[in-house]
Amino acid sequence: MPKLFSINDKKILNQVQKTETELNNFLTNHWKYFFPNFEFIKNEFRLSGNVRNNGTSGRIDIFAFNPKTKRFVIFELKKNFDRNISQQASDYKDFIEDNFAEIYLETTQKYGVILPGYNKISKDQIEIIFIAQKFTQIHITNAKKRNNITLIKYFWFENDLFLVDYINNDPDDEDNRNTEKIKKIKKIINGKDELSEITMFFYKKEKSKLFFDNFFNFLNGFGVVDLKINQTNISLKIKNTSFSIIPNNGSGKWKAFLQINTDFDITNIPSLVFDDRFNEKYLKEKNGKPKGSLGKERFEIFIQNEEQLEKLISFLRKKII
Repeated sequence: MPKLFSINDKKILNQVQKTETELNNFLTNHWKYFFPNFEFIKNEFRLSGNVRNNGTSGRIDIFAFNPKTKRFVIFELKKNFDRNISQQASDYKDFIEDNFAEIYLETTQKYGVILPGYNKISKDQIEIIFIAQKFTQIHITNAKKRNNITLIKYFWFENDLFLVDYINNDPDDEDNRNTEKIKKIKKIINGKDELSEITMFFYKKEKSKLFFDNFFNFLNGFGVVDLKINQTNISLKIKNTSFSIIPNNGSGKWKAFLQINTDFDITNIPSLVFDDRFNEKYLKEKNGKPKGSLGKERFEIFIQNEEQLEKLISFLRKKII
């Protein structure tokens, strides 16, 4: 049990008991401080229809949206976590997934929340955040196995002091990356599931794939990367920035193992081998058109060794925001 000491009062502060309604109002009124990465939609969000297993309607304590994962988020608040709240949240999740179009329209039209296009939102992975004063070890163990469930303990003290403790998925914990990102990296490295095509794409180009893995892992530090395997390249998108990846075997004009196309101006990075598709020479030769490339971005970077890749990553670390 946490103890909070007041230096001014020279005493350990007592915990105070508040109702779930008071907790809801407190979090809603101070939303930007506790959940700045979530878009608030509505507290006491009503779900009409056969929501619960017993055929009754339901009401989500707080309904929100996660722009990073493009998922709706259900907040359920309780003094003490119990089996009922878990089943209740599961019922809400299933109802939203089954009535996704109606929920999307209500969110955008009735509450005026700006969301990504309908087809860009994840419809089958609703996130659930439970906030309670205590959880059992079974609940904690089960939550840590699932990347869409977050447990948060809260403590309310006298003098209007409020403390939250993330049991899992702490957004400020750099050591615990988003589970979805970790799983995606593992899939690429191991060549499993939907990303098994990665292995075939880099067939017999081990060094090229090694450079790609390092580059992809770096990008994952900024959020979930949108990855698409095309016939001649791999497209990567992160934070409104795109890269095109083309494998090589160290032969050819540039002796490169990996080609990375980017729109960032990398002309001042020392020892980096690159080509500017919009170079004046190419524009003259092609009547104002840029040099053709397997990637759409302006600069073609030819990675020949680890040092060049590290310099590129160091440069991009300051540019991707």
